[in-house]
Amino acid sequence: MQLGQMKKYKLAALLLLLSALLVLLLPGWAARREGFQLTLLDVGQGDALLVSADGYNVLIDGGGRPTDITGMAERVVIPYLKAQGIGRLDVVFNTHPDTDHIGGLFAVLDEMRVDYLAVFRGYLASERQEQLLALAEARGVPVLAVAAGEVFQFSDNFRIEVLGPLSGAEFNPEQVNNGSLVLRISYQDFDVLTCGDLVGEQLHMAVAGLDCSEIEVLQLPHHGSRYSYDESWYAGFAPQAVFISVGRDNSFGHPGAAVVKYWQRRGVPIWRTDLHGSCRISYRNGQAYFESALDDSRLLEAD
Repeated sequence: MQLGQMKKYKLAALLLLLSALLVLLLPGWAARREGFQLTLLDVGQGDALLVSADGYNVLIDGGGRPTDITGMAERVVIPYLKAQGIGRLDVVFNTHPDTDHIGGLFAVLDEMRVDYLAVFRGYLASERQEQLLALAEARGVPVLAVAAGEVFQFSDNFRIEVLGPLSGAEFNPEQVNNGSLVLRISYQDFDVLTCGDLVGEQLHMAVAGLDCSEIEVLQLPHHGSRYSYDESWYAGFAPQAVFISVGRDNSFGHPGAAVVKYWQRRGVPIWRTDLHGSCRISYRNGQAYFESALDDSRLLEAD
């Protein structure tokens, strides 16, 4: 590694650590528990979302790196859960078995009380998923095999609906992105859509029966990759904001320039973990609030 690259890497690592510390230490982040909260945790190049509503806590993915699969969970996800006073997770979803989504869940199952692990079981020859399922069995965590049509009704206000993949679909190791769970997270009349790493035709299939204009917040699929750029798909949405979970100076070129420019043209606020650190949506009394760890002031208030 050249000296310039090493300095760049060290700076990115320092910024990531700073973001994690700010999530834990900034006043108010651990205190506000009423209503609905979704936190997009800064786990670098990966995904980890915590949803808390009406006393229920749900984790979607846990981050992870090929050379350090549990490190992000150990340094960011689990400390954040503990700082929030969360010792138990009602459901942990794994959208698909790529390391940057599944890796941290090994540490979560090891260190946290988890009531259920929810996964799609149509991945062929997925050693990583089988390892996670084996750990769940060893820890006494029931596994739920989920697919399109499953609904988790946590309370009158709070539900999560699985929109894809279809039951019985199968994906080989080169297709696991297109086997990503698509989740509609709803609290009262406020909706968030998260799509894992979906690209291409599967994006259209996943929302075929959905009025996308009802989605208030869209987490852009595949970390905002240029391969997920699809204006015909985006056009159906009218979100208050879009979220991108992405690592600083990542080698994949995420998010794609065309993706960012599209949402800028439409005037939709873009929240990125590489620029803003961990980001949080709060919804209470019919109002949505957006905040970031690297600027704890209220950055956007939307009707």
